[in-house]
Amino acid sequence: MRRLLITVSLFIFLFSTIPSAYADRGMIPVDPEVSVYEPGQKAIIAWNGEEEILILSTDVTSSGETFAIEILPLPSNPGQVELANFKSFEEIQNLILRRGVEAFGKTLGERGTADFEVVFHERLGAHDITVVKANDGLELVGWMEKFLQGTDVSHEISLRSFESVIEDYMTRGFRYYVLDVITVSSEERSVEPILYRFETSSLYYPLLITSPVEGDTKIKLFILTDSKIRDDYTFHPLMKAGYRTEEGWKPIELQLSNGELSKIDLRISKLLEDGAWLTVLKYEGKLATLTEDLIMPVEATASTVVNLNILTLFKLEALCALLGAICTLVGVVSTFLIMRWKTEKTKA
Repeated sequence: MRRLLITVSLFIFLFSTIPSAYADRGMIPVDPEVSVYEPGQKAIIAWNGEEEILILSTDVTSSGETFAIEILPLPSNPGQVELANFKSFEEIQNLILRRGVEAFGKTLGERGTADFEVVFHERLGAHDITVVKANDGLELVGWMEKFLQGTDVSHEISLRSFESVIEDYMTRGFRYYVLDVITVSSEERSVEPILYRFETSSLYYPLLITSPVEGDTKIKLFILTDSKIRDDYTFHPLMKAGYRTEEGWKPIELQLSNGELSKIDLRISKLLEDGAWLTVLKYEGKLATLTEDLIMPVEATASTVVNLNILTLFKLEALCALLGAICTLVGVVSTFLIMRWKTEKTKA
């Protein structure tokens, strides 16, 4: 009998502990707080202020052969749904390690209907992906249950615990939902990452959709933006990841060239043609705590503040120049009138 293992916004499994990919080497001068090789939720998020590329990855395992499904709310219809490569995450890991060494010195060693419409359906590797457009939460939940009953699952399924969070997404204007069904077994393996590209005016990563699931999770988000994220911007309950160094804790904030982005994924390098800033966020704790999505407006990037400051200075300079010109004109006119008055007075 096959069983269904429902996972939400990146697959959430009861992972068995896996050994570290590197040995304990004693005191480590530069230690990134994140590793792409640990089980948990992993995503690369590249955003240019108008479009986002979201690459999702997971390591999967189960006590027996079963199905897993991902439910992913999106703010707009994904124009691209394609396979990605785990090497993208490994390249980011290597960049973090290499830049840490460059900045802080010593190396670590190696680490290992009109209301409902199916708009996309395709099998990509181990993934069977369906994207639906819906305007009613209850209808969507009912459709998903019927959909899953047609995936060779042998017992009745209920997604009713997700009704409230899906209604929440509906009220916020989310109309596109991804269902990704894979088959997993007791043998731990990495499933090919999937890339989604969609329009959004804010950087977005779904967290609320996971809250009905019991248990703990680890989340690592590798965020790529065209400008540095402001130091005072908070992502509660996510936190910035950093390096543990002999000089103390330092946040992982790296400026990457377009060439470095192309090594991560060519599609990202085309999205962010002038390079990007890499910021790493992490979370470890209860899924029930994730009561809000990560939604970062453009104002969170440093360039916005700088641009606003430049714009303000430009306006002030323009205003000063205008006032100066007016004062000069008033002075000239006043001088002309005084001289004319004196001339007429002399003639009289």
